[in-house]
Amino acid sequence: MSSDPPTSHPRPATAVDVQVRTLAPDRRLVTVSGQLDLHTAHGLADALEPLLGRNDQAVLVDLSGVTFLDSTGLTCLITAYRTARATGARLALIAPSRPVRTMLQLTGVDKVLDTYPSPEAAPH
Repeated sequence: MSSDPPTSHPRPATAVDVQVRTLAPDRRLVTVSGQLDLHTAHGLADALEPLLGRNDQAVLVDLSGVTFLDSTGLTCLITAYRTARATGARLALIAPSRPVRTMLQLTGVDKVLDTYPSPEAAPH
């Protein structure tokens, strides 16, 4: 039997935090912070899926706190856009951070996804 103290496991370097807040009965704000990548994009996808299932729903995704976006994170946003179009929901990106804006511009996705500087600027 060892008397070594228990070891702590550091938090993974890639982490994302997703918070959903109701702004109005038909309007949700999804705030994302951290790294949106292969290991974390499922967290955002899981949060968005039930919100995008209703045609009267506006879903605003605040990406101002995202520090890194890879192709998996980008695919998550594109999938959400496609789901919204199929169900009649509305999806908009709010205040994308510099790394997110760069990826959106490099891939041309900025021409497809609506982006606004704040939740208040997005149409109701």
